[in-house]
Amino acid sequence: MSDDDAFDASDASDVEAPAAPTSAARKGRVVKPLSKKKLRDFQATHENRGVCYISRLPPYLKPSALREMLSGMGTEVLRIYLALEEQSLRAKRVKSGGNKKKSYTEGWVEFADKKRALRISRTLNNTPMATPGKRRSFYASDLWNIKYLHKFKWSNLTEKVSYEARVKQDKMRAEITQAKKETSFYLKKVGQAKAIDAMEARKKKKAAAKAEAEGGAAAGEALAAGADGAKRKKRSRDEAATATTAAAAPAAQSEADGLQEIRRRFKQRKVAPNSGGAGAAHVDARLLMKSMLG
Repeated sequence: MSDDDAFDASDASDVEAPAAPTSAARKGRVVKPLSKKKLRDFQATHENRGVCYISRLPPYLKPSALREMLSGMGTEVLRIYLALEEQSLRAKRVKSGGNKKKSYTEGWVEFADKKRALRISRTLNNTPMATPGKRRSFYASDLWNIKYLHKFKWSNLTEKVSYEARVKQDKMRAEITQAKKETSFYLKKVGQAKAIDAMEARKKKKAAAKAEAEGGAAAGEALAAGADGAKRKKRSRDEAATATTAAAAPAAQSEADGLQEIRRRFKQRKVAPNSGGAGAAHVDARLLMKSMLG
């Protein structure tokens, strides 16, 4: 299989090529080796082909419509390749409510005669794309942007497309590898973060339990200290009351002894009642002195 056939098979959606022979024709066909004359003729025919480059295409222009526009100009249009617009641009247009048809950005056209292809490019460049007599065409307001590619063959285009496809595939593979690395790194860091959070939670739980235990012990010690303080205060009050009572008892006894002495020394007709206590002893002594002086 030649490069041209491989290119047509790999991108049949964008390349318009002649229809393949039917299965019956394949079965009845006998492949014969080319003679030297036919080989030279084939090489001469292949070398006589010319390729033109179209830098801009009107929106939604199909390969069949482009072939119809370029046909009938003195040479046969062999193959056409149109490059689709980026998928992101088309998705954005469709999302915003635009046309869902395919749109192409640039294209290559192969002609059977390179001299005619050069003349076509020079004649059509920067002229309206509308066919004479068809002013109501959808592409009447668009201009041709076509240029003949000197010493450029269709095989160069297939090599270019294959190279771009390989570059795109390698780039996609590199992006996928990088995304996998980033995902694994992120998951690793997430696991480490979860482990650190679990460690911090355990530490906080242990600290809270320890603080609670220490707080309970401190509260028990505080209660015990408060009870001991209350006992000490009660004991001190009892001791103070006992000391006061013990100090007041000798004074009361001495006053009572003095009153008895006075009663024995002086005769009295009537003894004042003694109600008991130190206050009563003082009252009786005052009454006795008043009676003696009076």
